[in-house]
Amino acid sequence: MKLRTLVSILAGLTLLAAPLQAVSGENIRYEGSPAIGKFIEITGQVYHKSSFMTNVKTKSKGGEECVFNGTCDIGGVANQLKPELTGKGVKATLIGKDAVAIIVNSDNPVTSLSLAQLRDIFSGKIRNWKEVGGQDLAVDPLVTSLISATHDLVKKIVMGDVEFRARVMEPDPTIVLYVSRDKGAIGFTSAFIPNRKPEGVKEVRPNGEEVSAANPNYPLSRPLYLITKDPPGQDVRDFIDWTLSEEGQSYLKIYFLGVK
Repeated sequence: MKLRTLVSILAGLTLLAAPLQAVSGENIRYEGSPAIGKFIEITGQVYHKSSFMTNVKTKSKGGEECVFNGTCDIGGVANQLKPELTGKGVKATLIGKDAVAIIVNSDNPVTSLSLAQLRDIFSGKIRNWKEVGGQDLAVDPLVTSLISATHDLVKKIVMGDVEFRARVMEPDPTIVLYVSRDKGAIGFTSAFIPNRKPEGVKEVRPNGEEVSAANPNYPLSRPLYLITKDPPGQDVRDFIDWTLSEEGQSYLKIYFLGVK
């Protein structure tokens, strides 16, 4: 991956922490999941009823807490909601579904791995690619930060009670950069939907399943929620309604699976 691409990605990360211009309306404070933050970034360029301030540093955990401590108008949570949240005056709106991709270097001949093989790779039990039909090359497993919802999903579905033994990459998008440059690397990230695969990496099919809006059997996916205090203000209600509209869903589907 060329330096120009690296600069572009890092510039995008900087943009997520900055206010996004809009024509009119109140400022909406968003906090939480970086995955949903990508959608908010696009929204700031096309939705003109409000402007947006984003904070993705606290990730999904922050998205759950910010509505209670008053630091946000909308929280973003990219995992299953804790049951106690809905009992505290919180309104949760499902806006889409994020698929998590397992990625390897484009030169890696492996195309599919079972969940058991993935568990053995990320726990350090499998240390050479030839053990799973690949080249005689050391495996270099990479994982997202511990507070990442992506990390939680893979831990729950792939690892279970087995601990990760892998290098932690921060911020999360650096996994893509490392995998593109390291033939032995393997990591996970939000899936490239519909066709946004960066140069130098490819997706490996978990349990042989390909990520697709038409494939309900894809094992690595998570819901995307916007959460607010109930009832939310008018500007927030208008934005959430737009998110669920045909127009809003068309932009969400640039990165994710929609709900409509």
